[in-house]
Amino acid sequence: VSTAASFPFDSVKSRLQVRDYPSIWACAKAVVREEGFRGFFRGVTIPLITISFVRTSSFSIYYNTKSSLHRQHVFDSPRLLHTALSGAAGGATSGIIISCGSAPFELVKVQRQLEYLIAVQKGLVKKAPQGGSGGRTFVPQSGFQAAANIYRNFGGIKGFYMGFPLHMARDTFGTALYFGFYDTIRSLVSRHSKTEPGRASPSLYGIPGPVVSFLSGSSAGILSWLIVYPVDLIKTKVQRDALAGTPRQYTGWQVFLHMIKERPPIPHAQGRGVLKTDTFLARFLRLYRGLGVSALRSLIS
Repeated sequence: VSTAASFPFDSVKSRLQVRDYPSIWACAKAVVREEGFRGFFRGVTIPLITISFVRTSSFSIYYNTKSSLHRQHVFDSPRLLHTALSGAAGGATSGIIISCGSAPFELVKVQRQLEYLIAVQKGLVKKAPQGGSGGRTFVPQSGFQAAANIYRNFGGIKGFYMGFPLHMARDTFGTALYFGFYDTIRSLVSRHSKTEPGRASPSLYGIPGPVVSFLSGSSAGILSWLIVYPVDLIKTKVQRDALAGTPRQYTGWQVFLHMIKERPPIPHAQGRGVLKTDTFLARFLRLYRGLGVSALRSLIS
């Protein structure tokens, strides 16, 4: 349910990461215009099939790792620091292990989400003349067709691991941060919660327990994405260029330096001066393009 509900936001996020749209709304309108409403759900099939296994395995590894650390008295103190570290250790272990199995499915999902933009980049999409109708020759693939093409054109099984170091880094740090934040928030909540008469779960300042759980998970998701988001953006750009067969393919570090150093074009009317928007902060914030819709996706998911 969470995958189906949040997937359109994930699709918009992926497009914002690799193409400079004026706004989230402009990106959404472009998806409808160029790909139809189905474009928001392109690539959802494989995540729907695999998410139960991935999510269940992730939580199991996290829980068992954390329990083992407590049994061995590594982090057995009720202090918040130990709570955060045990949660982060369990999350990191889960992220490392799960990323090895989820990377191929993630790549296929990215390929499907960016299929139209990749076709445009490769010059495979023809648009109608101004004022005409139709004119596009783009035919979307199924998830299994996309997987077969990756296998056939990118070296077999190893093709599914394009951008894997970035994928593993994102999952390891992202899951560690998520569970570290989540356990810390839940620990703080439990200290101030109380069970009221007639209620099965404790409430926090009158807020029902299920709502507190929702807010705790949402806050942990948004905080973890805030830190790890640039890695996800760079991963998506590296995978997009590899899937498009770009002759010059950059490493993650090269993409990072390019985005930090690249200056926007200076309009002719402004002469040779420096644009007011051309600051280090403005260039650094490019790494967070699409963060808003990603935070909304995390809130829902």
